[in-house]
Amino acid sequence: MKALPVANNLINNSMITREALMLRRNTNDFIQNVSREYQDQFAQRGAKIGDTINVRLPNDYVVQDGPTVNPEATAERSIPLTINFRKNVPMSFSTQERTLNMDDFSGRYIAPAVNALVGQVASDAMTLALQASNMVVNTDDNGNLIAPSSQTWLQAKAILTACNAPLDDRFAVLDPMTDANTVSGMMGMFNPGNTVSRQTTDGQMGSKILGVREWMQDQTVTISQTGSYDGKATATGTYGNYTPNGAPVTTISSSASPHSSVLTVSAINGTLKAGDIITIAGVNRINRINKKSLHIPQQFVVLADCASDATSIPLSPAIIPPGANGPVPYQTVDAAPAADAAITLVAPANSIIRRNMLYSKRAMTLATVDLEMVDRGVVDCGRASLDGISLRTLTYYNGSDDTRATRLDVLYGIGMLRPDWAVIVPELVG
Repeated sequence: MKALPVANNLINNSMITREALMLRRNTNDFIQNVSREYQDQFAQRGAKIGDTINVRLPNDYVVQDGPTVNPEATAERSIPLTINFRKNVPMSFSTQERTLNMDDFSGRYIAPAVNALVGQVASDAMTLALQASNMVVNTDDNGNLIAPSSQTWLQAKAILTACNAPLDDRFAVLDPMTDANTVSGMMGMFNPGNTVSRQTTDGQMGSKILGVREWMQDQTVTISQTGSYDGKATATGTYGNYTPNGAPVTTISSSASPHSSVLTVSAINGTLKAGDIITIAGVNRINRINKKSLHIPQQFVVLADCASDATSIPLSPAIIPPGANGPVPYQTVDAAPAADAAITLVAPANSIIRRNMLYSKRAMTLATVDLEMVDRGVVDCGRASLDGISLRTLTYYNGSDDTRATRLDVLYGIGMLRPDWAVIVPELVG
């Protein structure tokens, strides 16, 4: 029998793409557990960087008493989701290397490339933790930040419920060090016994504990430093809309974008960093359904760095107090900031923290877009999707050094749709 030409045995780009997507499924839990429900609204071919859709958020209404109604117009809210991230991993193979069996080729080349690429996508997505508007801290008797306990995580869960986040699809993503400390602190505390046994054996948090669907360990958890603000500034009693210059809008408010507020304050002493969580004295959380006060401070995330002596703080969620006649749609707090109300930093100042996060899957979204299939000037091109992630591989010939190069590409956008549906559970680094 005549032997087939060697070229027919080469691993092609369609095989590489499919294998890469299968490997991705086992590479990163976090990006698998954020919403991708808006992905199909983007064009499936030739999408260009900068393409944007407006994601509509749920409407909010106020219940009225009695048989008489006072019709109110529905003010719909939306948040732009922009496809503005493009990442690739370049590789170079000889034709001899492409004649390996698929398992050898995958282990030597595709797996490391996919790990690097998916890790970068996860790292970009993890920066959304800087937009989460809630935080629960665990401190010792001297106010020092310590590792989260079971009570810390339960309080974070309670905040999600208070913010009307769905009870299902709640996930926790932890830095490996926090995961180790959390397991150590909770070991043997909970039933069922096999769950405790798995935690003891595997050394990491198991699934479906404390009302969390899945606990994930991820080395891309954001580590950041809080500002040096000394906690002595006060509100002036005024606030307004905040519009970031040219930045995609990813925060929440009363009606149309930008869904955020800027709070006027006395000159702050020390800095505030984007991602810092603050409270305003006398401005409390409400039950999002009946709009009644919960009598605990509403938390706000700082949206941009504020230098020492700054007199305004951009924050989210927007400050939406009740109106003169009572509750209003999209209300977030029980009262507007009063003059001389103290501004407090939730985490200790100047702390380097791991931003572990408990969140509802629908708080964040990720969308990948099909890149164009190229059929001219290339050796081979492959594209496939799996679990809502689209990946393209492209091989081209480099005549200058007589090699074939292959690149893996992904085009995507990320967005925080509901900052109040995510809670930071920090741990001090060091």
